[in-house]
Amino acid sequence: MCEVCLNNITFAYGSEPVLENISLQVAAKDFLMIFGPNGAGKSTVLKIIAGILTPDRGEVLINGQVAKAARLGGLVSYVPQNYGKNTADFPITVSEVVELGLIAGTRQKRQPKKVVKHIVEHMLELVQASDLRDRRIGELSGGQQQRVMVAMALAGNPGLLLLDEPTSGIDYAASQRIYELLGTLNKNLGITVIMVSHDIEKAAAWATNVACINRGLCFLGNSQEFRATHSQGRHMWY
Repeated sequence: MCEVCLNNITFAYGSEPVLENISLQVAAKDFLMIFGPNGAGKSTVLKIIAGILTPDRGEVLINGQVAKAARLGGLVSYVPQNYGKNTADFPITVSEVVELGLIAGTRQKRQPKKVVKHIVEHMLELVQASDLRDRRIGELSGGQQQRVMVAMALAGNPGLLLLDEPTSGIDYAASQRIYELLGTLNKNLGITVIMVSHDIEKAAAWATNVACINRGLCFLGNSQEFRATHSQGRHMWY
């Protein structure tokens, strides 16, 4: 279980302001979907929560820890946009990709081989990709790659899962399976999920809460409120 608090986050790339005074709380076991137009700062927010970027002002606390410490301690897993596609040329199997999630970006000690194998198999079962274990990552479809990336992110047993446009560039059926997978993981395992998406209808159907960001925080509420008052708003796209 993982609670996330953003307090007055402000960030700029050089002289270009990106985020201004964003404050929000994400309760443990929540599924927050972040929407907004291109260039609104959505991916930047996710990187700040992950502790990859440091805000110019404000702070992020994850279960009371600063963001970077939480990620390095294994509490947070972050899946960047198109991460599966970026690894497609690596001569590495699906099982080896998932195994990387046990050590990448954390201070966790290496596990015995039998334990590692068990964890990898369990993660692949969770995302319904056991039959892909010996395939090269580059041989998989976009939807299959994304499921493997989620398995890798889960391997370290995080309390918070961050995903940046995990359905970008994959077809409708595959993207629907990704949303269903994340919704099931959130409900059944109690993992807190924060996800950036452009797919308002499918994403909001699974999210418990929705944030709209366009430099500042335009909206924060549940999915029903979002559909009723903001899903067609001009600030979503301009």
